[in-house]
Amino acid sequence: METILMTSGFRPEALAAARRQWQVVDIDCQRDGLAHLRRMEQLPHALCIGRTMDIGDDLDAWEMLEAVRAEAPGIPVVISTQQTSPKVIVDLMKKGAFDYVVEAPSDDLETIARYAEDLAFSLQRAVAWRQVVMENRQLRDDLAGQSGQSELIGDSPPMQRIAELLDKVAPTDATVLITGESGTGKELAARRVHERSPRRNDPFVALNCGAFSETLIASELFGHVKGAFTGADMDRPGVIREAAGGTIFLDEIATLPLNFQVMLLRVLEERRARPVGGTGDYEVNCRFVAAANQNLQRLLEERRFREDLFYRLNVFAVRMPALRDRREDIPLLADHFLRQASTRYGRDVKSLSTTAMALLEAAEWKGNVRELRNAIERAVILSEKGTLDAHLFEPQMRIGSGERHTYTPDTADYLACMRKFECQLLSQTLEETGGNRSEAARRLGVNRQRLNYRLRLLGLA
Repeated sequence: METILMTSGFRPEALAAARRQWQVVDIDCQRDGLAHLRRMEQLPHALCIGRTMDIGDDLDAWEMLEAVRAEAPGIPVVISTQQTSPKVIVDLMKKGAFDYVVEAPSDDLETIARYAEDLAFSLQRAVAWRQVVMENRQLRDDLAGQSGQSELIGDSPPMQRIAELLDKVAPTDATVLITGESGTGKELAARRVHERSPRRNDPFVALNCGAFSETLIASELFGHVKGAFTGADMDRPGVIREAAGGTIFLDEIATLPLNFQVMLLRVLEERRARPVGGTGDYEVNCRFVAAANQNLQRLLEERRFREDLFYRLNVFAVRMPALRDRREDIPLLADHFLRQASTRYGRDVKSLSTTAMALLEAAEWKGNVRELRNAIERAVILSEKGTLDAHLFEPQMRIGSGERHTYTPDTADYLACMRKFECQLLSQTLEETGGNRSEAARRLGVNRQRLNYRLRLLGLA
C-alpha cells in the first residue's frame, strides 16, 4: 500500500475511500503537515492539500503548495478546492500542482460519491506518476551499474579501509569530502554513502562544478526565477530542490570561483538558499558530498580556495587510493569490466590470457580505474576470440617505469619466467604450510581470495 499524506479540508467520505487503498496520514493543520513531511524518513508517493479548516492556521493551501514544492519537488501534489474559475486552476498548475479536484458543493450523497471517486482517480494518477519517476531513476542506476559506474570493486586492504569508512559515515548526515586522483572512483564512493544512508530512497544528483561558469553554477545549484538573466525564460528549481531529501554530489569542488564559494558556504551553514534573481530563501533539505582531484591544501596556501569552506566541507575526509597502490585489485576489476564489455558489445569474450593479465598488473595506470575500464573495452571490441591476448593492450600500455611497453619475444620470455617463478613460490609455500592456504596467504602478504585467484590462474588450484 502506498503512503498518502493528507492535510485538512477533506470530507470524511473522501478520506474513508482513500484509506481503503492507501496508508493515509490525516493532519488537520497545514503547518503540522509540513513539519510531518520534514520528519518522514521516506517521502510519500503523493500529497493532498485541502482548503484550510483551522482558523488559527497561518498557512493556506496555496502557501502550503509552495512550501511543499520547495521542500520536496519530486512529490506530486493534488489540491482539493472549491474554486472553479479557470484562472485559479491555471494558477494552481503553474505553481506546481499535479492535479486538482473540485469539492462537492452540497451534502448530496451522489455528489459526494462523485467527488470521492474524482479524488481517488487523481491520487491513482499521482501515485502512478511517482512510480514511473522512481522506476526511471532505478533504471538509470541499473544502466550506470552495467557501465561500471555504481559499485566499488576491490578487496585489497586500502579498499577494505575505504569501504569501512564510507559505511560508518553513511548513516549520519555529515558532509563528506572525497579526494583522490582522477579515475579513482570518487563518485562511486559518494553513491555508496547515499545508498547506505537513510536518504537512499530519494534522489542522488551529481553536479560537475568545473563544467559551469560562475553565473551558471549558481543557477544550476540554487535555481533561478524567470527573467533573472538572458535566456531565463522560465523558473527553474535548481539541483538543491531537485535533490530534496536526497544527496548532492559536488564533483571538482576545487574549480569553484571564490565568489561562489562564499555563496555555497552560506548554504552549508544556514541550510537556506536563494534562487538567482529571487527575493526569498527556501530551506535546504539534502546531504552534501564533495570531491576534489586537486590538492586543496595547496589551493588554500595560494588563496584560491576559502579556508572556512574547506573546513565546512572537510567534516569527514576520505582519500581514494590510486590503482597503482592497490594492484592486487586489478584482476577483480579486469574480470568485472570484461564481463560488462562482453555483454554491452555482444562479444563472446570470457577471459584474459596470463600474459595479458601480467601486463595489466604491471601497467602504470595514470588514469586509474577509468583507464583500465577503457583498455578492457577497447580490447573486447578488437578481440576475435574468447580470450584477450596481450597484443590487444600493447598499443596503449605503459609499464611502471613510464616507458611505453613493446610486446616482443623477449617480453614473452620474461613473462613466462615470472609465471614459472610464481608457480614455484606458491607451490613451495603451500608445501611448507601443509596446504593451509590461510597461513600461506599470511606468509606471502596477500589475502586468501587473492591467493586462490592466482592458484586458479596458474592452474595450481
